[in-house]
Amino acid sequence: MRINLQLHLFVFLGAFLLFTMEPLVARMVLPIHGGSFHVWTTTLTFFQGVLFLGYVYCHLLARRLGGWHLLLVAAPLIWLPIANNIGLSTSGEGDPAWALLSQLTFHIGLPFGVLATTSVIAQSWFTRSQTSEGSPYPLYASSNIGSLLGLLGYIILCEPLFGLKVQRAIWFAGYAGYVILTWQCWRATHKKETNPAPSKPLATNLKGSTVLYWLLLSAMPSAFMLAVSNVFTLELGSVPLVWVVPLVIYILTYILTFGERQWIPTRILHALWPAAAVLGVCTFYFATGGSLWVFAIHAVGLFVFAMVSHGELYRLRPEPGQLTIFYLSISLGGWVGSICVSLIAPIFFNSLSEFPLILGVFALVLLVLRRGDLPEVLRRHPALCGIAVCLAIVPPMVITPKEPVAGREVLYQHRNYYGIYRVVNSPLSAEKHANLSAEERRLLGKRDLEHGSTTHGTQVLYPSMKTEPTAYYHRSGPLGDLLDNPATPRNAAIIGLGVGTCAAYFREGETVTFYELDPTVVDIAQNLFTYLDDSPATKHHVTGDARLQLAKAPDHSYDVILVDAFSSDAIPTHLLTREALALYESKLKPNGRLILHVSSRYYALLGVIKATCGEDWDVFYKRQGGAGLQPFQSASTFCVLVRKGETAPVPRQDGWHPLAQYPEDGTPWTDDYINTLLPLYRMIKAAAK
Repeated sequence: MRINLQLHLFVFLGAFLLFTMEPLVARMVLPIHGGSFHVWTTTLTFFQGVLFLGYVYCHLLARRLGGWHLLLVAAPLIWLPIANNIGLSTSGEGDPAWALLSQLTFHIGLPFGVLATTSVIAQSWFTRSQTSEGSPYPLYASSNIGSLLGLLGYIILCEPLFGLKVQRAIWFAGYAGYVILTWQCWRATHKKETNPAPSKPLATNLKGSTVLYWLLLSAMPSAFMLAVSNVFTLELGSVPLVWVVPLVIYILTYILTFGERQWIPTRILHALWPAAAVLGVCTFYFATGGSLWVFAIHAVGLFVFAMVSHGELYRLRPEPGQLTIFYLSISLGGWVGSICVSLIAPIFFNSLSEFPLILGVFALVLLVLRRGDLPEVLRRHPALCGIAVCLAIVPPMVITPKEPVAGREVLYQHRNYYGIYRVVNSPLSAEKHANLSAEERRLLGKRDLEHGSTTHGTQVLYPSMKTEPTAYYHRSGPLGDLLDNPATPRNAAIIGLGVGTCAAYFREGETVTFYELDPTVVDIAQNLFTYLDDSPATKHHVTGDARLQLAKAPDHSYDVILVDAFSSDAIPTHLLTREALALYESKLKPNGRLILHVSSRYYALLGVIKATCGEDWDVFYKRQGGAGLQPFQSASTFCVLVRKGETAPVPRQDGWHPLAQYPEDGTPWTDDYINTLLPLYRMIKAAAK
């Protein structure tokens, strides 16, 4: 096999393994961290940091180590099975982001660091071979193609078809092949008869401003990619399918800009980026969150933004003798950009404020970088510049903010590792209730807990109504059918606190234990809403991941377990697997009932629940649409599960149907296998009808 082809395969395989490892590892740690909002951005920050350290290793040590590098490449063949047997553990006390970073360092750092050296090592060996007269940049293109195919292959083939155990086995086999290929490339490029090309001295005319531009032009698209990822995960959930889309766009722009062919003319991109930036900001602030077209706009904005940044980076690329410094700068810039979003932004911002800030910094840097070209561009392309200005003016005219509700008051807003929370007071509409005074409209208004574009709890402020459950939990809805007017006192477990609305269903002499992942939500429910204080039942709060904490409860101790742990429209996947259902079954008393709240705008979950429950449960479901809802009520979907053969009462109210008769089937979810692609496809298909 020709040396050049071997090196391209080597680079391709290394990048493929590297970028399948990222979502695979994040998928492994996600349940351990409660399906957290920031799991992916924190994990990606770790990977970019190790990538930078891999480049530092190549720059300082790789040449000195020589053939000893092969031992480092082979070491993960021993380390990975040991690390897998040790297993990842829960975050424990302290900042969960730093706990996750330390776990990843111990378990994943070595193999990922080895793979991170592939591209630079290959280009170093390239200079020793007979093909050294060619350009090394095609190797970088092969690396990016491997990265892209690795990501797409994971979400399209690997995750839908295989469980985690099989995925890990396939990946390990791929790494074994990578070790063999590394040895072959080393042998082919270090033959005695090979005449290595003379080392090219590093140029001494490298300007500090050029390195600064390399850092900025690599940091900004990396930061914006994570900012867009945060927008996606806040609404769609922290799952590989959602994580990978922005990363695929990001990698694709590297392929398009660092290839030998220019796919999109530079002048077109520079004409489009102001409009894309304005459109992105308008959509971020003004558009109704949760609409699929909003996600499409953010994706297009990321593509244009990254194409321009990476195009400028390619334009400023150095001679081959300075490639190591160039790649070090790119990797350091990408790492710094990801740190700014994943670790620094949550400290300084209580919202996703980094999104417009990055766009503003990008515009400033680009204007400074290309300031000398502006007069020439205006002179040579006046029509194109005019179109660009018009396109930038259009978004604010098309995407206008909703009229603010008079008297709407944000009482509290907080961002942490688990999400972004906002508590808002909203009075009644002055237009619909013109006969009431402003004070009366305020007293008859409501207080909401918002997470992204989803309301996770509503309380009416009027004293005589504030104890009534609202939103998805109102008494005339599915949950009211299941919890209202019990025949005997109950001991209940509720996974997911929200604002504590469900406490309104429990009376004196009953006990309800709320399992809540985020202590911030407990503070919100206790201090900004009154459902918990108003309920006469005995109430307990347990913080931490519900599965881990519920496992500590006595067996067969609960009459009712309600799983209501959705974050925005994200799916608590690890709470809906067969292993999770087995845990709930062990904690239910005889004739106990398991209730699942499965309302979602993006995922059709009834088929998944039907398949996962199997033959162990009798399952009934009820959908309540928007028709006929009263004020302060929301459409919802609930399932109730009772053990096969038990005499637990099943709901007799209208609208309840056996889930066995539901027309769609699915694949059972387990801790090893979860497929979110099919539920997403079914919901999009249903919405398109």
